[in-house]
Amino acid sequence: MRRTLRRLSAAAVGVVLGCGVSLGQGATDIPAAAQHAFDEGAKYEQAQSLPAAMDSYRAAIKAAGGHCVGCMEALARVQMKLEAYKDSAATDAAMLREVPGAPARAQVEYHEGLALFALYFAQSEGRGGIDKDAKKAAATLKQADDVLVQGERDDAANEPLRMLHGRVLAALKRDEDAGREFQACAAAPGASAEECARAQHFERDVALARNEPAPIFAAKTLDGKTVSLDSLAGKVVVMDFWATWCPVCVRDSDYVQSLMDSFGDDKRFVLLEVSGDENDQVWRNYVKQHELQGLQVRDAGSGVSDAFHVGAFPTYVILDGNGSVRMRVVGSRGDLRGTVRDLLKEATPSPDPPRTLLPKAGQ
Repeated sequence: MRRTLRRLSAAAVGVVLGCGVSLGQGATDIPAAAQHAFDEGAKYEQAQSLPAAMDSYRAAIKAAGGHCVGCMEALARVQMKLEAYKDSAATDAAMLREVPGAPARAQVEYHEGLALFALYFAQSEGRGGIDKDAKKAAATLKQADDVLVQGERDDAANEPLRMLHGRVLAALKRDEDAGREFQACAAAPGASAEECARAQHFERDVALARNEPAPIFAAKTLDGKTVSLDSLAGKVVVMDFWATWCPVCVRDSDYVQSLMDSFGDDKRFVLLEVSGDENDQVWRNYVKQHELQGLQVRDAGSGVSDAFHVGAFPTYVILDGNGSVRMRVVGSRGDLRGTVRDLLKEATPSPDPPRTLLPKAGQ
């Protein structure tokens, strides 16, 4: 069943992997001439009126004479949310001319690489209003590699950048180079335990890194706990995007819930049901009345649905233990059980081979 999208664009975060540029820019960094337009953009963005936010941020950049890093950062973020990946990458490229210091430049290059990698997947599969074009996808992937090579020159210790570069190199079938990037990522001083484990898995089997990375997300469950991509590290996750008003969702709910009977005792399996209901009480009553198992999330603002390019209910997305998208089905449930069974076999722990970590900074 098609749902009514809350904003005037495609369905997604854009960020296939992540979030904003995060240069530490804030309202206090905005030139006085650009402040009003920037504030308007922030209000529109908060209200999910993203096309209007984009126009306001562009107006802020113009008012600042093109010299407003905070405005550019905001514009690139909104363009990613609207799946205008090529535009977002162009904004990042323009931002590089304004950003002082190599580490800050590397962070912008990381975000530019994210935008290009997202564009590569869109061009490879033909999604979000972007035509399928293998030649353009290949050229975009090479452009992402070039950007990330420069990012490493600017800051070799940027762990997310090296993880992303490893994925890009894996997609380019440069497996040996990708393995070195994953090793460097795992050894980086700032790597989280989850990211370190993921990098080690990719180093062992680079082919796993060729799968589409899941976007970073976080949401509150029915009992107020936070569920996020990192909290699901190492898990095979079935994400069920649904709503109480969707008859197909309700019809297939018994099958989806039966996955808990099949795999609920396996701690490596998670069922995450993401409701698009606007009425919180209606959703809570439904979950309670039908005794739904698994993690239950109401996607207020459609942030998680947008991140996963959900334009219709039901949509089923299955993630593997490395945080990659391994299955996507729209409008029908597909063989969820068989896919989960295969991924759980794939996720069976195996000993790490002996390996020499790169020295950390200062050693």
